Amino acid sequence: MKIMLFTTPTCQYCTPAKELLADTEGVEIINALENQDLAGMYGIRSVPSLVVEKCSGTNVFVGLDQIAKYVDESANASGGCGCSCGH
Repeated sequence: MKIMLFTTPTCQYCTPAKELLADTEGVEIINALENQDLAGMYGIRSVPSLVVEKCSGTNVFVGLDQIAKYVDESANASGGCGCSCGH
């Protein structure tokens, strides 16, 4: 599983998004301005955006509300990818 938080230096909601994800293991913080090709690959058009890539597919959570919902749901989940790969 790969978790990426797309941010920009001037985004007022990106710091709170980072704080929401502080206890989430393995989150990669990506500057969307410096990584426009990667942001484009995932269809990132606004920040903060959280990309969660699993064996079963990729989910994109845009904005603090969606990121907070992901954090709440993942805290109650059993962990891993949700498939039989063992991740």
